[in-house]
Amino acid sequence: MHGNGLPHRIDMTRLGEGEHSWSGALVDCPLPRMDALRAHVGAVSATLTLVLDRGRPRLYGECAGTVTLVCERCLAPVAVDAAGSFDLVVVDRIEEADGYGADQPVVVAAKGQLDIAAVVEDELILALPVIPTHDNTDCDGGQRQFGPAGEAAPARDNPFQALESLKRDGSGEVH
Repeated sequence: MHGNGLPHRIDMTRLGEGEHSWSGALVDCPLPRMDALRAHVGAVSATLTLVLDRGRPRLYGECAGTVTLVCERCLAPVAVDAAGSFDLVVVDRIEEADGYGADQPVVVAAKGQLDIAAVVEDELILALPVIPTHDNTDCDGGQRQFGPAGEAAPARDNPFQALESLKRDGSGEVH
C-alpha cells in the first residue's frame, strides 16, 4: 500500500512487477471535464490496484465522491453522490487498444505515465445522472404562470368547443 493520498499520476516505469495498491483521497487536483460540466467536485476517495506482470498491465478499483450540479427543474444546486468501479487494461498508445474488444475498456498511459486523476474523473462522470434533479417533490421548477404569486390562473375557453357544435345536427343529437 502506497501513501495516504492518491497520486495524480503514476510513473509505471519506476514500479517493479507485482501488485501495487493506493487508497485515499484525490486532493488539489484539477478536473477540467467536470469544470466543463459546471460541476463542483467535493471530496473524492478511491482505491486503486495496478497489476504489473509479464502480460498487459491492469488497473482496477473503485471511486466515490460528491458532485454538485445544477438541478434541471429549479436551477438550484443539487448534491449527487457518484460512485464507480473500473477494470481497465493499460496500453501505451491508443492504437494498441484495437487489439482488445469493445467489451474490454482500456486506458492510455503514454510512456508509462498513468493519469490517475483522469481515470477517476472518467468514472465520476459516468456515474452522474443524465438529468440532475432534486429528489423531493417541492422542487417544482418555480412559477408556472405569469402574474402575481398566489393568483389563480385565468380561465380559458376550450378551443374544441366550436367543433362540438359542428358535430350536432338540427335535432341536437351528437354524431
